[in-house]
Order: sequence, then C-alpha cells, then structure tokens
Amino acid sequence: MNLIPTTDLADYLLLPKAVQDEIDTWHPRLQSISPPIQRALDNVAAALGVSAKTARRKYDLWRKQGWRGLINRAKAPAAASSLSPEFLEWWKGLCGENARKCAPAYRKFVRMFLAGEPIPGIEPCVPRGSIPIGYSYDNLIRYKPTAFELAASRIGRTAASNFRPKLAMTRHGLHVGERLMFDDMWHDFKISVLGQRGSFRLLQLHAHDLFSACQFARGMKARIRDEGDEKSIGLKESEMLFLVCHVLTKFGYYFDGCVIMVEHGTAAISQELEQALYDLTNGRVVVERSGIQGGRDFGETKPDRPSTFQQLSAFAGQYPGRGKGNFHFKASLESLGNLIHNETADLLTFPGQTGSNSRINCPEELAGREKHGDTLSLALIALANTNSQIANALRLPFLEVNQAKWLVEEVMERINRRTEHDLEGWLECGLTTTDFHIPGVGIIPSGEFLTMATDRRAAVESVATPAPRKLSPREVFEAGRKQLVKFRPEQSATLLLKSNFRPRCGQCDDGTVIVGKDHMINLEDKEICPSPLRYLAHHLAVGDKFQAVVNPWSLEVLHLFDARGGWVGQVDLWQKVPHVDHEALQEQMGAAAKVERELLAPLAARGAQLTRKRLEDARHNTETIRGDAAQTEASIEATKDILRKAADTF
Repeated sequence: MNLIPTTDLADYLLLPKAVQDEIDTWHPRLQSISPPIQRALDNVAAALGVSAKTARRKYDLWRKQGWRGLINRAKAPAAASSLSPEFLEWWKGLCGENARKCAPAYRKFVRMFLAGEPIPGIEPCVPRGSIPIGYSYDNLIRYKPTAFELAASRIGRTAASNFRPKLAMTRHGLHVGERLMFDDMWHDFKISVLGQRGSFRLLQLHAHDLFSACQFARGMKARIRDEGDEKSIGLKESEMLFLVCHVLTKFGYYFDGCVIMVEHGTAAISQELEQALYDLTNGRVVVERSGIQGGRDFGETKPDRPSTFQQLSAFAGQYPGRGKGNFHFKASLESLGNLIHNETADLLTFPGQTGSNSRINCPEELAGREKHGDTLSLALIALANTNSQIANALRLPFLEVNQAKWLVEEVMERINRRTEHDLEGWLECGLTTTDFHIPGVGIIPSGEFLTMATDRRAAVESVATPAPRKLSPREVFEAGRKQLVKFRPEQSATLLLKSNFRPRCGQCDDGTVIVGKDHMINLEDKEICPSPLRYLAHHLAVGDKFQAVVNPWSLEVLHLFDARGGWVGQVDLWQKVPHVDHEALQEQMGAAAKVERELLAPLAARGAQLTRKRLEDARHNTETIRGDAAQTEASIEATKDILRKAADTF
C-alpha cells in the first residue's frame, strides 16, 4: 500500500517527526476504508481511541486534500509561518481582483504556480511540480482580505461602510420641531383611480419630527399615466415645496433653530427654496442634506478640492461610482418606513400587494388581479350610462385611491400613538408617564388624572395601581408643538409664489381669479380638487381680479396678489357642511349671518340721511296728531259748557 506519493516525499520529510507519525497512523487506515463508510470510521475511531466525530473530520480532510489534510497545524507551525508577508499581500490583492469569490483567485494562483510564472514572495528555486505545504486553499483562505477590504475593492466605499464604525447619535437634548426630516415613499400595494384603466402605486411625501419620532404631516397621490404620451406622473419638485410650506404654516418650527433634513432624490429642496426659507426666518430655518456616497463626474472636480477620482474611490485605480444619498442620514425615518410597510401588508385590508422588491418577492397573483381589474374597468365604462346602480355595486380588486389614503392615515395614526416601542433615547429623555389601573374599571390615563379635583385624585390613588409606560410619539409631539412658531400668512404666500403653480378659476382664462356676485372666489381645478372650491371674499369688491396661489396640500386659504405682485391678503375656504352635522350647520349659519351683517354695514351708513328724514317725519306727524287732539278736546269742553248753560236757562 502506497503511503506518500514520491512527488510529495520532500514536503513530507520536512514535517516534524510527531506530525509524520500521526500521518502514518491515519493515512493507511483511511486508504483502506470501504462502504459502509460510517461503520468503518467508527471502527477506526475505536482502534485509535478517538471520537467518531474526530474520525469523520479527519476522513473529510483526507478525501479533500489527501495526506496533506492530515497535517496537524498545531504541531507543524512552520507550514503556515513559511508564507512570506510579500506573498500574503499579493494573495489578498488576487482575492480582491475577483468580483465574487476567493476560490477562483486560488485556482488562478495554482495555474500561475504550476506554469512557473513569477509570484511575489515565492523564490524561483521552489519546485513547481506540486503545491507546497502551507499553500493549500484551506490555509490561504485564512489570510484573505477583511470583509471591509473585499467590499471596498469589489463594490465600493459605500458598501464597505457597513464594516466600519458608524457615527452614533441620540435624540437626547433635542426639541420638537428642531430637526424635521422629509422623505418620499412608494407603498407596496396597488390602487385604482376612477377614470383610468389599470392599477397604480400610491406615492407619499411626509414630514417626520426627529425628537418625537412622529410622522405628523403627509400627502399621498397615485402614480398615474398621462393620457397623451402614456408617461407615468409621479411626485414633482413643487409638491415638496407645498409640503414644507404646509408644515411651517400649520405646525411651525423651533424658534431657536430648525434644521430641515432632506436627501437628493424626489424629496429634495432646491437651492432657491433653501434660500427663501433662510431669508423668511432670518436664518432660523436651514437645510441639511445627506452626503453623496459614490462618485461624481470628472467635470465636477474643483481646483480647491482633491480629485474626485481619488477622493471617492476605494483606491486610486478604481473609477468613481454613481453618486447617491446616504440612507444612514435618515435612519430614524427608514426604520419607521419599514414599520409602515409591515402594517400595510394586510392582504384583506390592502389587496394587490407588490412585495418589497417586485423582482424577487412580488406575489404571483398580482398579474391575475390586474387582468381582472382591467376587465371590471371596461365593464364599469359600459355600465356607466346604462345601469349606474350595478356599476356602483361592482367591487374592484384594488382599493380606490381615496379609500387607500384614509386607510393609510388610520395605520399611520395607530403607529404614532403606539406606546410599546424601543425608540432610542426615550428613557434618557424622560419621555414616560404613569397611568392608573382600577380593578373592574380599567385604565385612567395620566392626562385625565391630572385634570381631576384634588379629593377625587386622592380617591383614585387609594384604590388604583400605578401603571408606568412610555409616551407615544403623538403625545410627545403634541406637547412640544405648543412652543413652535408658525409662518405668518405673508410668509406662506411668498413661499407659495415661488412654486409657479396658479389655480384655475372657472370665470377667467388669463390665470387670474375674480370676485363673483355672491362675494365668492370660485376655483375649478381638478388637479387640486375634483369638485369646485369656494372662498369667501365679502370684504372685496365684486368684479375685482387678483393673481392667486393656493397650497394643494392645504386648501384652507387662498392668497391674493395685485397686478404688481404685492400681497393683498388671504381668503378662507367656505366649507361644505354635511346635512347630518347639526353643530357644524349651526356654526355655518352663524358665520353666514355675520357676513350678512358686515355686508349690510355700508348700506346702513349710506342710508343714514334717509333714516334721519324718516325719523323727523314720524316725529312731526306725532306732534301734529297730538296738537289736533288737544284742540278737539277744548272744543268739546266749550260745547259742553254752552249746553249746560242752555239747560239752566230752561
């Protein structure tokens, strides 16, 4: 039985005597192994006084590497230490040159070695007939580049950042409204839009307060197709301006300084908008963007900055990659987005799921659902003019866009009001409270407890069990919202004017709006609302024309400008009131009566002279009647005296 091949004898003789003896003990026994393998290995293990696991490990190494797999590296350190630093550095570079694996790099090394090609760290006198001890793949793989080095060389510095320390930050020390994050989102389900065939994705822009982790403002729209060129219409740059204006007008910003954090994609802020925010707030609102990871075009290299080619690449010979934002910049927002996607993955509530990555995990049933939806859309068109009752009763396989918006709002508010969470720095910031649990009654929230009278609070404390909990993001945001400073109307108008978006009026074709006979300004623009909008303008003259701007994401007010671009003021939306809402109806009637009184006030002033004449005429007639009555009474008395005298005579 052959023990060691003649070609390997030189390597074998270089091993320590103890290692040779161990090889001589195992090698012949493993050569004689025959099926059943495990039973034979059990016999070998029993004969050598080792465990069956050790025998199996030795056998697997022997099958893979031959007798070299039986070398005990602990007893033969020279096999590993004989690798020169120069060779190890060359080997690491060889691994980095392969974009996927290290095994192909080792096979390249073997080919070069056996072909006699020069290899750094291996002397020319080394025989090239077989791979020397210590140069096996199992040994060299121990010296492969680090995970950071492999990611940097194969992918780039952005991917390698996952294997280096990252900047750790905390919300401790922040305030509500001090750092506002804006971003966009594609919801992972399809929706339908009335008047359009097919299914569409629901898009969203939102604002997130970093301290409270509350997504307090958002807007949603369907990614529809243009009827003319069939191109998809997504989120626009102007819509980011509308959202920022809505946030600063309705909620406000932290007066001592507010940082708006954005990226470079859809939810971006232009340099013009950034400058406008800075100017309107005297520098209190600034914009902070995430750094660009990857590379830039060579033309962007500036004289006062090192070459982009060297600065953004892992090494000098690597081309720069495509520039992209750093998602770690908005880690809080990314984690919340993942939670939203999870909560809206309910197949019954949100049908038409697309999966998180349509190329990998898109549900197979989506294709059939879309085909069925197209068929029903054609049926709706056919039934619209013949049998609207049946058309309204049909159920589409996707949510209608407005239904989807309402459901997402419910989910988002549920997330904002959660108290079971592990938000960073929550306890350090003291964002906790204590409710009270009364057996048989339930939980009394801390806010309700604090509003109770002193004697009632004492009674509750005597029977209740304290139940400490974390505050919800909504509770933290609402508590801190009170100290925010809101944009004044003229500030909002100035910001909206930069959007170049002008609503269409049903009476004018030149981009202006006009005050109607009913003292209303009517807008008929289906881009912002499917039905006409009416704004109360009773303090303006009928027929007056103005340039107007409105925030499509906040339709409560319409800003008016004169012909020179000067801000005139704002008019409020005249809301429609549901018939069943009696309280709102009474409030609207009161508002209408107040408007009527204000409209009548000028008339009352102009009619003051007529009023005075009517009063004078009334006074004259009264006095005349009173004077005539007095004379009549005197005549009657005189007649009575004559009659009395005549009676005395007779």
